Amino acid sequence: MHRHWLLNKTNPEFIKYLSGRASISPLLAQLLVNREIKAPESISKFLNPSIGDLHDPFLLQDMHKAVERLKAAAQDKEIIFVHGDYDADGTTATALLVGAFRKMGLETHYHIPNRMTEGYGVSDKGIQKAKACGAGLIITADCGISSSSEIGNARSLGMDVIVTDHHEPPPSLPDAIAIINPHRKDSVYPFKYLSGVGVAFKLIQAVVRDMGIHKIRCEELFDLVAIGTIADSVPLVDENRVFAVYGLKQINNDSCSAGMKALKKAAAIEKKMGSGQLAFTLIPRINAAGRLDDAAEAVELFLTHDEERAGLIANRLEEQNRRRQKIEGEVLQSALDMIDRCRLDNALVLSSHNWHPGVIGIVASRLVEMFYRPVFLFSVRDSIAKGSARGIPPFHLYNAVAECSDLLIGFGGHKQAAGLKITAQNFQRFREQMNRIVERDLSPEDMVPVLEIDAAVSFSDLSAELVNELSLLEPFGVANREPLFGAKKVAVVTHRTVRENHLKMLLRQGSIQIDTIGFNMAGQMAKIGTKSPLDIAFIPSMNEWNGSKNIQLHIKGMRPSLTHIF
Repeated sequence: MHRHWLLNKTNPEFIKYLSGRASISPLLAQLLVNREIKAPESISKFLNPSIGDLHDPFLLQDMHKAVERLKAAAQDKEIIFVHGDYDADGTTATALLVGAFRKMGLETHYHIPNRMTEGYGVSDKGIQKAKACGAGLIITADCGISSSSEIGNARSLGMDVIVTDHHEPPPSLPDAIAIINPHRKDSVYPFKYLSGVGVAFKLIQAVVRDMGIHKIRCEELFDLVAIGTIADSVPLVDENRVFAVYGLKQINNDSCSAGMKALKKAAAIEKKMGSGQLAFTLIPRINAAGRLDDAAEAVELFLTHDEERAGLIANRLEEQNRRRQKIEGEVLQSALDMIDRCRLDNALVLSSHNWHPGVIGIVASRLVEMFYRPVFLFSVRDSIAKGSARGIPPFHLYNAVAECSDLLIGFGGHKQAAGLKITAQNFQRFREQMNRIVERDLSPEDMVPVLEIDAAVSFSDLSAELVNELSLLEPFGVANREPLFGAKKVAVVTHRTVRENHLKMLLRQGSIQIDTIGFNMAGQMAKIGTKSPLDIAFIPSMNEWNGSKNIQLHIKGMRPSLTHIF
């Protein structure tokens, strides 16, 4: 796929000033400016995140109401019912709330809806389950903001509801005792981009502070918050950076929870993990339960203190993840076959009766990477199509879906991801309307991915000290991507294909030679050739092999060298 190479440039005098004021290298100053961190005090907070940086939870609208209602529930020994969601954000939010309430001595039950039979959001089955167990108070976790009908049903059955959610609120809010959501229009909370488990944490933080509960140490919850936060791809800045940093320390600690130990053992994780490793190893296994079967298993994994039980659950998740990978591959190939038979529209809107609804979101993300345009995939059952959508940065997916609301049974989501439900007879109209919206809102340039290069460097600039300095920016994620560098006019000394589709090269610039690896890039060498110099975009890292450590470049882009800089 063609990419536009963009080199970030900043006034050298400002970089020099910032470097001096913050006592950091000019290159690190450039990287921070590229991430919109430009004030010396902001740099200090970013590089040295502290639990003290967390915001006052009572700044969230309705937090006082929620805490007062929970205090009444504790006093009256009411039964609490937590209604969660089936993805990693929802299951960690559920486990966090259930575990905390049980530590407070409150009888607490929970429900995770079945993706296939109930779908996203508060379900009627969940409401009936809450009523059957005698609950007086329902608390939602990572859902509820778009469930006005179901919450109204709960109220009519004599149960109060507190909504904790982070999805975009609809024009009309549910009839709940309290709605805690940083995206509310009347919100004054200083940080909008909490995950679902992040919002759940803020509720517990407020309860612990107000009620003086010593049995709960909020910092011990950071492992769950980090998992849900990284899984949901919210910006890893501000509070989310604190959650991720301290949560990863817990996850990597030998004294982590029984569930975390079992999950790492099942996944054969022995080394320290960063956010990227967490996203590609543990999180898919946690999500596998809700994609193919019962997501309550993931909640139980995080609640149990029994190592043997944790091991059994983790092994089942491992097996489910293998099944998920196989099904995902089949659905991806089916979608690619459809695209081959049709024209490539501005928006890819595809459906099938044969697609498993648990994997269409992942496949949609893969198709966005391959074709760089909004993707909507629908699994059709009994004339109802349930869809998952993924977008690209210039396009507000939720707003676009909202424009088609007259065609939909229901929808919810964010700027970059959405879930929706539609009757099969409205599918073609939805496809046509969505393509008109994309054509209206996106220019041809918007649909060309950008390779955003942080700085141009020479091979002589690359060192172990530089790689170590870059680690100060970890953990990486949305709004804090891994630094990408560019180098011009490098020569290919040797190249070979490894593991079928990966490109291993030895590159030279001047007198310096460096090993490189390009994942899934073996086919590019035939197109580019080796006789002319190359421009490369890369991420540097330290590669350890046979007891020695050397710099290795992870190639993210390459092209014949141009006369001008990127």
